[in-house]
Amino acid sequence: MEAATLALEWSAAVAAGGALAGWLGLRDLRHARRLADVPLSRIRSAAQGYVELLGRPRLMPGPQIVSPLTGTPCYWWKCRVTLSANDDTEVIFDATSDDLFYLSDTTGDCIVDPVGATVHPNLARSWRGQLRKPLRPPRGAWDAFFSFGPYHYTEQLITGDVLIAASGWFRTQAAVQAADESRDLAALLGEWKRDRASLLRRFDANHDGRIDQQEWETARAAALEELRAARAEQQLLPDLNVLGQPPDGRQYLLSTRSRQAQQDRYRRRGGALLLVAGAAAAVVLLLLRRHGAA
Repeated sequence: MEAATLALEWSAAVAAGGALAGWLGLRDLRHARRLADVPLSRIRSAAQGYVELLGRPRLMPGPQIVSPLTGTPCYWWKCRVTLSANDDTEVIFDATSDDLFYLSDTTGDCIVDPVGATVHPNLARSWRGQLRKPLRPPRGAWDAFFSFGPYHYTEQLITGDVLIAASGWFRTQAAVQAADESRDLAALLGEWKRDRASLLRRFDANHDGRIDQQEWETARAAALEELRAARAEQQLLPDLNVLGQPPDGRQYLLSTRSRQAQQDRYRRRGGALLLVAGAAAAVVLLLLRRHGAA
């Protein structure tokens, strides 16, 4: 009786593992099929919605993106630091970059928002050390392999001149959004009123220390002219292309691997997982039959 009970427990555990392997395998094969089904698009002519782009990363105006762990210049990073002591492991730092960057091909630029993406970086390294923050990154694989200490560092980066295959939700938005002129005018005049000294210097024509009705109308006209001039200048800006996480649950992928390499990897892993699921099913049947439960 005990042997039969134990066999049932083992069968349940193996069946659960096999079911998980089967689900993961089917998911990987589905990813491979979707990659094959989505045609490669050019940024300038990409349709709105789910697309795959191929381009090189570029920084947007502003501060350089650097890894917080080693200070390495990059376009995207993921870093983790753990501390091992007395058979316990404590997570000291675990963060992922959310900085925007450009993806560029020969036809144009697209802003990439990496939040929610599965990222295949072109640089991944892991090493150990004595300090909470390493003094420097490892000089190579051997340096990382022979590093020692209670702190374990992992760092993943997209860096350098690398091609990125990006599958995600593409949308184009106007550089100038529809605006409420009255609201914007009130906001600008309110800002001017808070700086009373500047307001008097510009519009107190009779120098009596206050803004009368006629002077206020002059200020209002100047504010309206400034708003319209700024809007006319913005109209010259190109529309913004943005790639982000799909709203329909499809995979958002930023990969430094080739498109074919991605498909092959998903197919191989999916096939292997389905073999594991089939083997698990065979083991379950064997256990149940051996103990008369099937």
